[in-house]
Amino acid sequence: MKTYFKYLFPIILLGFIFPTGILRGHSNPQALLDSATSSYTKGFYSDAVVYYEKVLSMGFESAEVYYNLGNAYFKLNELAPAIYNYEKALMLKPGDEDILFNLKIANSRITDKIDVVPEFFFQRWWESFYNFFPTDTWAILSLVFLGLFLLALGIFLLSKRISYRKIGLWSAVVLIVFASFSFAFAWKGQQRQSEKQNGIIFEPAVVVKSSPDNASVDLFVLHEGTKVEIQDKLDNWVKIKIANGNIGWLPASTLREY
Repeated sequence: MKTYFKYLFPIILLGFIFPTGILRGHSNPQALLDSATSSYTKGFYSDAVVYYEKVLSMGFESAEVYYNLGNAYFKLNELAPAIYNYEKALMLKPGDEDILFNLKIANSRITDKIDVVPEFFFQRWWESFYNFFPTDTWAILSLVFLGLFLLALGIFLLSKRISYRKIGLWSAVVLIVFASFSFAFAWKGQQRQSEKQNGIIFEPAVVVKSSPDNASVDLFVLHEGTKVEIQDKLDNWVKIKIANGNIGWLPASTLREY
């Protein structure tokens, strides 16, 4: 068994260095990224889009790839895909100032100007705290705090000195609270990434209906690039909510979920 693992590790390592063993040209994600960067720098934004989309289709996701793809689409004045990719980047890197700035610029170019319903203080506080770190960082912090909690608990249970036991007890209480919050933020981030809860309108204009039926009452019109919250789905329809609280139904084909 030891001999097996002795040879397995170098094979795995080579697998990371040479993903297929015979990668050539643009089958290599790094080569694609280099080509995308070069194309973008030279002003060939359509080519950059193709390269970045190819990287994503190969399963390689990162905030940087989505951000750069959003920039390329923005340069082409394609607001819907630009905003979509900025939002995807923000999911992987919450609170990033560059992403937020470019997203704000892109949103200022769309047709719909929707007044946002004010959030409750606790909700704003929760969101701002969650956005302080990416999801992966929260997951790591939850494990670190949990490990420190177990250490503090061990000091409390095993120490014979009263002062050490008090320190261990109060440290354990604080650390388990930190671990719980970190885990909650990590879980929230994972849920956001796995469950498609939002969407971006990709049609120039679409009529929002009162029910999932083309014959139902017209409520209002949304335009390309507007963000919506997905609340329900039925057949080929989605129930959406916009920033001002208005609710209605849209054909699923008119938006791109994330």
